[in-house]
Amino acid sequence: MFTSPLNQLRQSNWLASIPDTLTVPEIGGRPGRTLSIERVTVDELALALVAINEQHSALCRLCSALKEVHDLARKQGALGDENAVTAAARQLGERQ
Repeated sequence: MFTSPLNQLRQSNWLASIPDTLTVPEIGGRPGRTLSIERVTVDELALALVAINEQHSALCRLCSALKEVHDLARKQGALGDENAVTAAARQLGERQ
C-alpha cells in the first residue's frame, strides 16, 4: 500500500503536526499565498518560517510580559479575584 511522503513524515511523533497548508507571506512585491504543504518548495518554506518566527517571537514577548505581571501581583500577595494589573503596579511602585 502506498503511503504519501507527507503521511510518512507525519508518522514520526515529532513531525505529526505538519499542517496541510502553509502561508507564504508577501515579500519583495510577490503576493502572499497559501499552498498545499505537499507542493511547497524549500525557498517557500524558508519564507514562511521567517513569518512564523516573527509570530513566535511576538508570542514569547507577550508570554514574558504576562508572566511578569502575574509574578509582580503574586509578590504583592494578590490571590483569586484580585485585579492582577493593580497589584502588579503596586509592586512595581514599591521597587522604585
